Amino acid sequence: MYHKSFFFSVLLFLAVFSVAAQDLYVNSATGNNRNDGSKGSPFKNIQKAVDVAADGVTIHVAEGNYFGNLDNGSISVTKPVKIIGGYSSDFSTRDVLKHLTMVQPSQATTATSSNPTFGIKVTKPGTEVVVDGLIFDRGNAIAYSANGEGKPEGVESPKMVDGTPLEGIGGPNLDIPKSKYKDIPILAIGNSTCDITIQNCAFINAPFYAISGTFMGKKIVITNCVFINCRMAAVEVPGGLAKEDPDFYFTNNTVLFSWSRTKDFGDMGYGFRLMTKIKNHVSNNIIGLSIFAGVDRSRFDSDKNREAQRVNNVENNIFFLNKQADLLIANSPNFLRIWVDQFDDVEQLTKVDDNKSLTDPTVFKGIINEPYLNGFLAASYKETTNVDRDSPANVFRQAMGMNIQGTMQSSVSMYANRYPWKEALKFFGAMPGYGAQTIKN
Repeated sequence: MYHKSFFFSVLLFLAVFSVAAQDLYVNSATGNNRNDGSKGSPFKNIQKAVDVAADGVTIHVAEGNYFGNLDNGSISVTKPVKIIGGYSSDFSTRDVLKHLTMVQPSQATTATSSNPTFGIKVTKPGTEVVVDGLIFDRGNAIAYSANGEGKPEGVESPKMVDGTPLEGIGGPNLDIPKSKYKDIPILAIGNSTCDITIQNCAFINAPFYAISGTFMGKKIVITNCVFINCRMAAVEVPGGLAKEDPDFYFTNNTVLFSWSRTKDFGDMGYGFRLMTKIKNHVSNNIIGLSIFAGVDRSRFDSDKNREAQRVNNVENNIFFLNKQADLLIANSPNFLRIWVDQFDDVEQLTKVDDNKSLTDPTVFKGIINEPYLNGFLAASYKETTNVDRDSPANVFRQAMGMNIQGTMQSSVSMYANRYPWKEALKFFGAMPGYGAQTIKN
């Protein structure tokens, strides 16, 4: 016969488990990390809720700004949870574009951090992480040209600083001198083996990819999101070492203003990258205004058999005003630049049905920031050299058989300037059927 203390222990265990498995609530304005995380007694930080959550728990997040415990500039998700933003302060209603749940770190919190703004690293196959209704913006945490270089009329900031050191002016009002930042993505997927869904989110002013990393689960879905002003590329996610390539569904997203790695527009600047070891399903997106190409398919697998079996479905997307190509493909030693009306002839794409160019630009009237658009369309880079062959130093160098020296100045009219984040949210629902749709709360 069991002792009654045994039954007491079982009941205590069940009570603890029941509490641990309950939904959790977070409110940056009224919460406290010493609370129990219930709706009436919410936590203050998303990170606190993640840290105490049991696997599979849903974390409801009220309007406010969140970027780590003690505002350390980074949120780390290491267990399978669902993080749902867009709630009113009392959690009675949900409206993602009214009750803004922001992840908007300050310059001070990201200047020396080597961590992504939001990281997902969950190594539990058969589980899922969901991120729904968060607005990510790194615009206040980037350094911009202190001398005002590359600021077209009406654009909010000068160009973003590239090269070394990554130091300039920063902050919401661009009045913080010697601001710094590091080349880190907004959202990083760190060899996760769980499934991942990211939906109804916005990624704005990304200084180094919006979403990147390596995925080793079975399925990743990025849907109904807006990507505005991303450097390098909006999305770059290859597969890992799994025997079977995972599926990557990139659907109904709006991807605009993708910038190059450096201000000379020399490389990168893609909307979406078709990476290796993953089955890409890219559909119903709006991909435009990339400094290089809307979709990049320049990566190839060294295993020729695996390369030949790659799945790259690019269907029913709208492309417009990508500067060099709608699609870039590898063709050693150079690239092939392909426009949307040529997709049918591209063997490197598996399915290409119903892709098209934008036929009615007025759908973005009153939605797209016109000074930013004008500056992007006219963006140019130039170099000026000055060599005085008759200077005493160069005369001596020539006499010694040495190369002569001079100076070079470079400038760009616009490069990854800050986009007004509130205006980026206007792209939700801009075009029925394509891009990010009106969010159903």
